[in-house]
Amino acid sequence: MTQVTSNKRIAKNTLFLYFRMIVIMVVTLYTSRIVLAELGVDDYGIYMVVGGVVTMFGFLNSCMTTATQRYLNYEMGHGGENSPRLKQIFSTSLTIHLVIAAFIVILAETIGLWFVNEKLVIPEESLFDANVVYQCAILSFVAAIFRVPFNAAIISHEKMQIYAVISMLEALLLLGIAFLLIIVNSQKLAFYGILTLVVHVIIAGGFVVSALHSFKECSLSFSWQKDLFKEMLQFAGWNMFGSVAWIARNQGVGIILNLFFGPALNAAKGVADQVFNAVNSLTSNFQIALNPQITKNYATGNISEMELLAYRGIKFSCILVWMMALPIMINASVILSIWLEDVPPYSSLFVILMLFDCISNCFFGNPLMTSLSATGNIRNYQMAVSCVLLLILPTSYFALKMGCPPQAVFYLNILFNFAGGVTRFAFCKKQIDYSVRFYLRYAFLPIVAVMTLSSVIPLAAKYILFDYTNIDSLLTMIILVFLSLISVVSVSWCVGLNRQERLSLTDFIRSRLKKK
Repeated sequence: MTQVTSNKRIAKNTLFLYFRMIVIMVVTLYTSRIVLAELGVDDYGIYMVVGGVVTMFGFLNSCMTTATQRYLNYEMGHGGENSPRLKQIFSTSLTIHLVIAAFIVILAETIGLWFVNEKLVIPEESLFDANVVYQCAILSFVAAIFRVPFNAAIISHEKMQIYAVISMLEALLLLGIAFLLIIVNSQKLAFYGILTLVVHVIIAGGFVVSALHSFKECSLSFSWQKDLFKEMLQFAGWNMFGSVAWIARNQGVGIILNLFFGPALNAAKGVADQVFNAVNSLTSNFQIALNPQITKNYATGNISEMELLAYRGIKFSCILVWMMALPIMINASVILSIWLEDVPPYSSLFVILMLFDCISNCFFGNPLMTSLSATGNIRNYQMAVSCVLLLILPTSYFALKMGCPPQAVFYLNILFNFAGGVTRFAFCKKQIDYSVRFYLRYAFLPIVAVMTLSSVIPLAAKYILFDYTNIDSLLTMIILVFLSLISVVSVSWCVGLNRQERLSLTDFIRSRLKKK
């Protein structure tokens, strides 16, 4: 595949994924509004924290997701999409996932069940519904585990239209069950958990059927290739450290907030999570399209192109996130009051801090992880970065124990997340010879310039020209959002992108318009 063809495929797949992102983001945010209104703050907080306990046991599944995609992508780059070894990789991955599913069910039904009933702060009258939600979450997770190899095959073959359509269907089905909550008069929390399970099973079936129909290496056969099994399991084992740290950074913080402040703060974090996920999807969509090419370039020995793709992914991801995050942070309180009927306390502050956390993650994020995973040598990298990120949990606990306000855990998240990213880049330099000077010149400094310069006009408008008490807040919000978007786009075009990127983007837009 030539580089021009590769870039066109990335651009095409990115368009599919961004259309998916827009639909999912709108539907998900509206779904959250309905669910929060119907469940109430306490039940919504219970749903978020109970589901988070199951997610904590998913670190094994996350490890194998990365491993499956890495081995499929590497083999496609090395042996082509018709390589006979692809079938061995897929069948071995499917076998491992079934073992993982059984192991997670055992953990969830023992340690997890005890934790939910004995340690979480749940009102007595909601305990039965919380247990129903918990069991449904376990089964939903099993369905998610089973679909991973099929999902990985779809992404590795870069058939993003399949991935986009099924993902949009999932969002629409979740919206449908949110509307059903309106007509239910009792035990809404349990009802929502059961219907969510049904949706996850349907979506898992969609990925499985699509992959079986589209790719010849995909089948329901289970194989035991001892050497391959050992190699993939070893890769996943070292990747486990990163997954544990990720769980600590996300679900662990929610549990700590529950232990100190109860379900109401979990509802606020749940709202912030929804905004974070919507904004973060901007980067994940671009990176999903980019990741296969990073690994395939490593497999073919094209390290310079691999490095350029990684830095391009970082720069574009940061700009896209900032384009979305800046207007939300400036108008957080107004947006939440319009979006939600009952805004949980601390929601506005949590949203702002989680968006800063999202931005800090972009500086040294997924493209560098994919680069290191492509090498297959991840032991030292995962141990070092994970040790940094795991400091989030104990420091957050002791900070709250000493009387710090709840937002302290988010400041610690941002601090350790950035430190972990710097550590990750150090390993990229050591193992792949990534250039610090090239990274600073091509990605880091342009991103900082875009964020700094594009903030001036919107912030000046908010704090100098406008006063929410003297002008309709909705009108002010619309003006500030417009100023923020115009500022980020114009500064990004002039400062963030280099001359070649501006020409490439212009040519791509012209070609799409001609086809239209």
